[in-house]
Amino acid sequence: MNFDTTSKILTLQFGHYSNFVGTHWWNVQEKSFQYSGDTKQDINHDVLYRDGINNKGQETYTPRLLLVDLKGSSGALPAASDLYEDNSEFHVDDIQWETDRVEVKTEEKLKKNEFQKKLDDPESSNQETGYDFDKNVNVWSDFLYTRFHPRTLNIVKDFQHQSNSFNAFHQGSRLWSTEQFQNDFIDKIRNYVEECDYFQGCQVLLDAVDGFSGLATSSIEHLYDEYGRSVVAFPLIPSFYKDYNHQTEEERSRSIISDSNRVLNLAFCFDSLREICSLFVPLCTGETGWRQPGNKREFYHTNYNPELYYHSGAILAAALDTISLKYRLKSGNYKLKDLCKDLTNNNRMAAAASMSLPFSLNCDSDLVECLDNWEGPLTRSITPNCNLGSERMVQLYTLRGISEEKLKKPLSKAGRQKDLPAYKCKTVEEMLQFYLSCTTTLSLNHATSVSNSLEVGEPFPKIFDEFVGFNGSIIGCPRPSTLDVQSVPVLTGLHSGSGIGKMLETLLKETKRINISKFPTFSTLGIDKDAFSDSVNNLYELKECYEEDYYL
Repeated sequence: MNFDTTSKILTLQFGHYSNFVGTHWWNVQEKSFQYSGDTKQDINHDVLYRDGINNKGQETYTPRLLLVDLKGSSGALPAASDLYEDNSEFHVDDIQWETDRVEVKTEEKLKKNEFQKKLDDPESSNQETGYDFDKNVNVWSDFLYTRFHPRTLNIVKDFQHQSNSFNAFHQGSRLWSTEQFQNDFIDKIRNYVEECDYFQGCQVLLDAVDGFSGLATSSIEHLYDEYGRSVVAFPLIPSFYKDYNHQTEEERSRSIISDSNRVLNLAFCFDSLREICSLFVPLCTGETGWRQPGNKREFYHTNYNPELYYHSGAILAAALDTISLKYRLKSGNYKLKDLCKDLTNNNRMAAAASMSLPFSLNCDSDLVECLDNWEGPLTRSITPNCNLGSERMVQLYTLRGISEEKLKKPLSKAGRQKDLPAYKCKTVEEMLQFYLSCTTTLSLNHATSVSNSLEVGEPFPKIFDEFVGFNGSIIGCPRPSTLDVQSVPVLTGLHSGSGIGKMLETLLKETKRINISKFPTFSTLGIDKDAFSDSVNNLYELKECYEEDYYL
């Protein structure tokens, strides 16, 4: 008898932007599933997915996931996917009472778009629709490829999507105390955890700028108290807010107030996460991220629209899928707890993330040449207000999609390559590790290499320029317009160093400028100047942990 010894992880997503990011994340994972033994597969999908049986007796394979959003946010997505959905229609004749005493109210079902209709037709599942996602994606379910378990989707009916009524951290904290979460949601957590023979912890995506920040941190506190396992949180910050499209001076004033409100939520969120999380990593495709997201982060050969959650969410999902590979490999040697332990020395509970998307390797080049000719930093920060630096850091890098065949030329054809010190390296990991040792000082670096590229076929947005080839290599002439990029190599980094302290300092600077008594939503919830001051002081203490005197 074979026993599954995989250490399982539960994923939670809180908020509309987090669900955009999460949808892309689950899509690229499912696109990477291998149904034949012809291709090497390093990834153990059982870490994040679960086997099951639906009511038709069919085997299912769905994410071990709980997601939360507001009423009206999930579009045409039913409460249960078609894997489990009961399609029988309701008839008033089924009611045992007298029909003239029964009033039936029904909501009109939202129509599925062309992409969703295609998914219902197995014969066309491998054909691209040509659907214009950029113009037609309004909510995250509009491009959802993955099918969910019935317990996955959780809708908060007390608040309406896009109403701006769920906009304060402590609203979320209070929501956690309601029956929906204290009974139903906690039961779902327990059901997932009890299914796992080996449960190693949770990864949490949360909108950090509204009420979901408070709801998520309350959930994390429960997870930590109840199960005592590692919890890694990724507070997400959108790169654009709809209130920036203001037309009048009054709308502009409200937008400025909303910016301050978001800063307050970020401060309360980070204060909570530093106490209850094993590790948290803020993510944003905007450079500044606090009061306003700022200019978008630029990546080589990538063109994206920061105003579209569909675009910026895909970039963060690419980062998350690559970062998490370290604890999702078939080798199983590295766990969530190891990630947290490596990055949180001296109570440094926050870390930064970076990426190179796609990792730019020319189609006719080798990794040794690529790194030897590289100029500037290997990756771009995707943590707001954080310059990574090049010394006194702990760094965990993951490079995917570069095969050992692209490491270097054989000795008989090596030419000038053989004179490079890096030519002696025998693996991709060893060569990347050697490069990091040469370009950073007084740092602890660890490199991981995975052969599997990131799958970016439909419904991933078409954000790569014409010099990115079908398989992600950089080509010398434009790619045919009829040929879309299907996979790309990606490099990501996680970093702990003085740059995170400076990041927190910028947040503190913005936070201290705000008079919280002028924000009635917080005062109504019982948050006074003293509580606010405590959070500011706690963040200041966290910032001090990143002073270089405290290094290692």
